[in-house]
Amino acid sequence: MPVDFKQPKPQSCVDRGITSREWEVLQAVLNHLANAEIAATLGISVRTVESHVSNLLTKFDVTSRSGLLAAVRATENAGPLRLEAPPSLLRMAKAGEFVGRLPELQQLHDEWDLAKAGAQRLVLVSGDAGIGKSRLVAEFVRQLLVNDDPLVLHGRCDEDVAGPFEAVGHALAPYIRASNPASLAGELGDVAAELETIIPISGIRLPGIPVDAVRTDPNVTRLRLFDAVTRVLRHASVSSPMLLVLDDLHWAPGPTLLLLKHLMQEESLKRTMIICTLRPGDVSDALIDFLGRLRRDAMPVQIQLGGLHRLEVAQLLASDDGSAQSRDDTFSESLAYDIYSETRGNPLYAGELIRSLGEGSGPKSAGNADVPHGVKDIVTARVRRLKQETQTLLGIAAVLGQEFDLSVLQQLAEVDDFTLLEGVEEATQAQLLYDVTAASPDAVERYEFVHAIVRRAIIESLSPARVRRIHAAAGTALEQLFPQALEMRADEIAWHLVQAGQIKDRRNIVRYLTMAGRAALNSSAAEEGLRFLDQALEYIDAAEAFDRAELWFQRGLTLRTLGRWPDSVASLRNALDLYAEVGDLEAISRTCRAATHTMFWFFRMPEALDLAAYGLKMLDGHEGAERGRLLGALSFAQAWSGDYGSSMKAIDEELAIASRLKDTDLKGHALAIRAMQLPAFLEHKDAASAGYEALEILRGSDDVWTLTSMLGFLNYTLVGLGRLEAAREVGAELAPLAVRVGNYAAQQQHTRMNAMVEFFEQGSPVALEKFARKDLAFCKAVGLATPEHSLAWLGLAKFLAGEWEEARGAYSAALETEADTGMVGWGWSSLFELLAYMGDSQAAMGLLEKHRNTLPHLDRANTCGSWVAALTAVEGLVVLGELEQAAALLPAIEQCIQRTGVVCIEFRGGRLVKRSAAIAAAAAGDWARAEKYFREARRDAETMPHVVERAHTLRFHGRMLLQTGEAASSARAKSYLQEARAVYAKLGMPRHVELCDLETKPTRVTSKRSTTPDPGLFGFLTNLMYGE
Repeated sequence: MPVDFKQPKPQSCVDRGITSREWEVLQAVLNHLANAEIAATLGISVRTVESHVSNLLTKFDVTSRSGLLAAVRATENAGPLRLEAPPSLLRMAKAGEFVGRLPELQQLHDEWDLAKAGAQRLVLVSGDAGIGKSRLVAEFVRQLLVNDDPLVLHGRCDEDVAGPFEAVGHALAPYIRASNPASLAGELGDVAAELETIIPISGIRLPGIPVDAVRTDPNVTRLRLFDAVTRVLRHASVSSPMLLVLDDLHWAPGPTLLLLKHLMQEESLKRTMIICTLRPGDVSDALIDFLGRLRRDAMPVQIQLGGLHRLEVAQLLASDDGSAQSRDDTFSESLAYDIYSETRGNPLYAGELIRSLGEGSGPKSAGNADVPHGVKDIVTARVRRLKQETQTLLGIAAVLGQEFDLSVLQQLAEVDDFTLLEGVEEATQAQLLYDVTAASPDAVERYEFVHAIVRRAIIESLSPARVRRIHAAAGTALEQLFPQALEMRADEIAWHLVQAGQIKDRRNIVRYLTMAGRAALNSSAAEEGLRFLDQALEYIDAAEAFDRAELWFQRGLTLRTLGRWPDSVASLRNALDLYAEVGDLEAISRTCRAATHTMFWFFRMPEALDLAAYGLKMLDGHEGAERGRLLGALSFAQAWSGDYGSSMKAIDEELAIASRLKDTDLKGHALAIRAMQLPAFLEHKDAASAGYEALEILRGSDDVWTLTSMLGFLNYTLVGLGRLEAAREVGAELAPLAVRVGNYAAQQQHTRMNAMVEFFEQGSPVALEKFARKDLAFCKAVGLATPEHSLAWLGLAKFLAGEWEEARGAYSAALETEADTGMVGWGWSSLFELLAYMGDSQAAMGLLEKHRNTLPHLDRANTCGSWVAALTAVEGLVVLGELEQAAALLPAIEQCIQRTGVVCIEFRGGRLVKRSAAIAAAAAGDWARAEKYFREARRDAETMPHVVERAHTLRFHGRMLLQTGEAASSARAKSYLQEARAVYAKLGMPRHVELCDLETKPTRVTSKRSTTPDPGLFGFLTNLMYGE
């Protein structure tokens, strides 16, 4: 994987005056690249590289490259990170004397002691607006800093405009900016890029890879994002105990709550204390559900704040610099009582009232008619004492949001820098605003209101008409000021446009709400994205056709992520109609491919075929790359629907288009599809060839989704060919890519083949059952329609373990859930074989007759399900003594060997194809042919290796030798059976041990019979089942 030379510079390098280009050269040097390689990578001359290296040697005060490496490594290991406490909390802690709350502070300190000792603690601080929740936490942080050296992170949820994980992103950003990139990258691994979705302006440039528009399943991306956040916090808590503060949780969007729940369930977080503040009266349904689950699972500590005591209000009054006492007025207990009665001990209301009294003149009485009643009136009165220019700025700022950009405020107010700064400074001195600008070179200047109540009071002093016009102007200003960051600011712009109402062009509302929905989806916040998109539907009639199409497309993807498949397809169809109206061929192809592949992985083949055909009809007459890719999608769906001819025709047409256009990427896509379609007919040899050819092209393209999908199929194709080492190599390349782009189907294919290879090598039924159950849970977790395979593996594990009734239940469940695909045949044949071993001849033969039409036909391609049905059924037929029917399958099995090159059936525990051929040949009495296939099957089992299949081959080979009746073969037969028995016993397969014992009973050997084979195991198995 290419090295990322654009990692952010650590502070030590900034201090040395290292330039950005020198930093890139340094990264290359650290990765042991020669000067010529660095020049080629960075697109500069070798002489320029030499000059930069020389500068670096000087700045690090060394004379050689080895000295430079040592100096940099020493810098990286300089010690634990020290980060200043968040200014927002420190500022709050210094805002006047803190009074009361001693029991609550002690409770927080007790929890902190537990966290320092290694625990993970969660504290919920709740209370009404203005009751002092954040102030309590700020004071706690101030006290911690006196004696401890904690790492404190702080984020706040916003009432109006906020991304799905904005509070967490703001909390993490300072730590990530200050961290050593190499150390942090080592902790994050391949999930590092996920952090860009929640910290987009952090200045961090973490490794990433290009992917196409529909490549990522957000459910998996969300898990990766949660993992990334967990790893950052784990990394942060290593050097110092950590305190994470999240304010105003009552405004947290659903995704933030899911992330917090994940953090509390993550056992790897040590020495960590999380404090959340919230208002109990403002909770959403999502928060109610979150709190309910939290109280059941995590048992958080809850601190409920009420009003201050009357004496504490008196203390607050006495401590205020602008109070009556500080102006030499006689302190009056009645004044404190009046303030307490007026505010119910609410610290914010009391403070505002005290400040109002201190700023005014005349008698100091909270009950005086001239004193405003209620915090809104108090705030309004204080604002009116400011300059008119400042009042105007505050009115605009309040409409912009709880937190706002100074540049946007200046553009809307149409003032120069002097007027802007004079007004902001006056408001800051009046404790109405404070600076929250991040400490990074590219940070935007931002300010925040000290409390939401202050902001709301200011807004309510404005007329609705004025508020709407400010919103309209704010939307325009954001567009003009941040043209390169519209996606990041889309939710903010959309909010302003919606609030502006009819005075703003409503067509842009749909565009920005759609953009916000897409951004939320890409940030793993599908629920939040759907909220934006559904809101956009309210304005859809005013939008242009393309914007309406994009809305429906994004909504379709979002609904798919949330598991609402019918609604998803309906939205995608609406998008297709609109894209056709505007003639956007690329969008038509993209939408149909997204819909087709979605339906495929949920085994809804008719819908997949219908959607692909629908898109091709819209592209009728167009012969470009868009049509080619859609033909590939159609071919894929056709193949796994069992239509060999149509599938091959479609993929040949895509290859022809690629050749005509000389489009290498399209050729790679077509070859990848071929590698994924041919396994539907078990033609693994040709599939592997196409896969490796596609791999050479796709490695250099941006189509990582197709690359990982193809690698998933190539992985199990190679296992089926018995090329286990090659499968491991492909799996090593596939695993990190599949996880990174969220291709959960490819992830599952890789996990499954790893489990199969492990089963081949070790043969443990217990491990196989454990894998099967884990695989079934994965299917349910991500919504994949492949549980029939999980259940079949569970059935196989139980069959091998001798728990045949449980195996019957699992196989029956697999058959019941089997979808109508090219895999039909896997389910019934496995159950048929088991029923044969159980001695239930009637049920077994009834099942065979019901599904006989799925057995393969000679001299043609057959589905993988048909081939597997024959390979499995032949063993069951022999067990039942139906030797003629078993022998009749020999020509089909031999054609399977010749046509496919398959060595074993990777999705059915690795059944050796030549073992099935040998069993069929023995049933036909063709001892020589059976001997040949048995020998070849043993060689395959030993080469791979495959422990269980080798034992099965020995057992059936020994059985055949006994059937021949030749004395010379008897000793070899018993040797094979004894060896098989020993393997079965070692692996914990008791029923198979008994099968070997039955074969070696004296009555088992009969007179020599050259043409009439043994009637089968049916009678012996009846004895085995019923003890007769």
